[in-house]
Amino acid sequence: MSHSHTHNHTGHSHEHAPKSLENINSAFYIGIILNIIFTVIEFVYGYSTNSLALLSDATHNLSDVGSLILALIGMKLAKKTATLSYTYGFKKASLLASLINSVLLVAVAGGIIYEAIERFTTPSSLTGTTIIVVSAIGVLINTVSAFLFFKGQKDDINVKGAFLHLLVDALVSVGVVVAGTIIYFTGWTIIDPIISLVIAVVVLISTWNLFNESIRLVLDGVPSSIKIKEIKESLLEIEEIETVHHMHVWALSSTENALTVHIVLKKYIFENNNIETPLQRWERLKLVIRHKLLHHSVHHATLELDADDSLEDEKVH
Repeated sequence: MSHSHTHNHTGHSHEHAPKSLENINSAFYIGIILNIIFTVIEFVYGYSTNSLALLSDATHNLSDVGSLILALIGMKLAKKTATLSYTYGFKKASLLASLINSVLLVAVAGGIIYEAIERFTTPSSLTGTTIIVVSAIGVLINTVSAFLFFKGQKDDINVKGAFLHLLVDALVSVGVVVAGTIIYFTGWTIIDPIISLVIAVVVLISTWNLFNESIRLVLDGVPSSIKIKEIKESLLEIEEIETVHHMHVWALSSTENALTVHIVLKKYIFENNNIETPLQRWERLKLVIRHKLLHHSVHHATLELDADDSLEDEKVH
């Protein structure tokens, strides 16, 4: 058995290792501070103007603060070293954080829907100007915060959860500005719960993919970015490999994937060779295999060498 973690390629300048997200740390702290300040402002003005749109947006912003803190904790835990009890370390903490964030978003959306339905039966008088000004500030703060996570969210589902919260909030704040404008010019206060319902629907739709992927990764499912059939085809392109089977791929963290696979080599590998022994050939092949796997975003590979292909290949759907 061989367990791979790192490798070097002389003459290669490309990088295969999981991308460092150190620069994301400052984005988390800035995002948390900005959203705490804005949440307090929205709650105060939402309560004073009796605006459900502002209060629901403030509640959502409060969930953003929680989501950013959770995501930050997840990243910090993922970097902790392994122990005898947790031999992989706490890498999956980042996946758990993304799952909690997605569940939190769904819960917030449910609460907004409930409050909006209640408000339909008991409409209130609102001040459009206050709603417009406060939510306009929200558009600015959430857009700036989301921008800080734009690059990191492409490589890390945990950061993607934080980014999604902030992006949705920016769009939501735009909706609240629209509601305030309509109320200001028409006095039609029923638009307040209507916009709240739209906000809830936007949250649910935007959260669905994050929720599905988080569940999949927490249950050790194959990450959506990984194509097992492509990995198998890539390995079979190696001349010395006869077959591969019992392949399993799962996420170690929000940035690292692991794989185990059984490999059967062609018979001539074990024939007498004046240049290499079979073991030397296998060691050389492992480097080639690891290199190929890293091109498929697999960072940790355990390779099992089988004597023949008598074991039935597993079906992959």
